[in-house]
Amino acid sequence: MHHLTPNSILHISIFVHLREAFLGIEPHFDLFQYFFHLQPHPNESKIGVVGGAGLQFRPGKKPEYIPYELSDKVIDWKEMWFYVRNHSSSLPLRTSGPPVKKPSWNSRGGRADQVNFLLGGIERLKADHQITSASVIVHWILRRIQPLQQRVHFGFKYTGEEDPTRYSRAKISEDELKDRVAGLLKNGIWMLSLSGTFRAGRRPREVLL
Repeated sequence: MHHLTPNSILHISIFVHLREAFLGIEPHFDLFQYFFHLQPHPNESKIGVVGGAGLQFRPGKKPEYIPYELSDKVIDWKEMWFYVRNHSSSLPLRTSGPPVKKPSWNSRGGRADQVNFLLGGIERLKADHQITSASVIVHWILRRIQPLQQRVHFGFKYTGEEDPTRYSRAKISEDELKDRVAGLLKNGIWMLSLSGTFRAGRRPREVLL
């Protein structure tokens, strides 16, 4: 985990919540590989021990995804982050040294028919509900969940205020929402729309199970 950059974690978080709450599907790695691949960071000749692998959009694929620009505020992130000892067996052991680049970093998934179907779903979300990455972030914050935490069920089974995946029941103000989005994205524009989201009672499409 320490090999990934902070923005890589943000890419994954946005993708997971978009997939569960807005597309209403279970994990679909082929779709993820369609949009993203790994690149050595900061470059191939000098790969960092911490943050040495960064997720990036594949060339030409960003326009097909929900729009967003990553924040510049994480440029000096290594000076502000620290690691603590893993006191349980929930996380894998820390691998010493920088990550080793493999051909799989740029591999692509199969099931093109499913990927094309889901691309159509993303396009409809953008056209009908003006979905942006900021909308997705705001949505998971309002649900009071963390997309990458261990949860008892997927986001399309969310049951509301009593849902066991919630980490807090405290309300959050619109100003705080704006501050959180501003800390993650550059010029994040969002229009909160719940009409297109999945929750308990709306199962994933069977073709994608």
